[in-house]
Amino acid sequence: MSAESSALKTMAKLAYQRLSSGFWQEEKLRRKNTLTILKNQGADTTAAKKYLVDHTKQQLAAVTNPVEEAQYARVKVIFDAGDGENALASLMDKELMKTMDEGARQRYIFGLSSKLQEYRDRYEKERQFNCQTMSLSL
Repeated sequence: MSAESSALKTMAKLAYQRLSSGFWQEEKLRRKNTLTILKNQGADTTAAKKYLVDHTKQQLAAVTNPVEEAQYARVKVIFDAGDGENALASLMDKELMKTMDEGARQRYIFGLSSKLQEYRDRYEKERQFNCQTMSLSL
């Protein structure tokens, strides 16, 4: 069996689990409730809809790429502590960097910087919409 067919089978199995566990029904209800709250607060529901779709995609990606989700979790803790300027250093693998030539190090750091910007954008969106919907859960 090839790696591609194995990966496809794994993805199909995960999709079946989501269907049978009620994931999509719960997700639909969560989106509806969130949009109702935001609409009642006068928030921009167009941006919220995009965020909710992105959030669902991130939930699905977290299952297939737990390493990246673990990186985001580390960065999120740093952002929560208000220490965002040290986030890039927390992502760097210093042992790996010792084995790289200068060009490879620069590409590695550039890639991490790009990933960190994605994480920062995700973090800001999560904070924005979580703050607006916190009043319901209180």
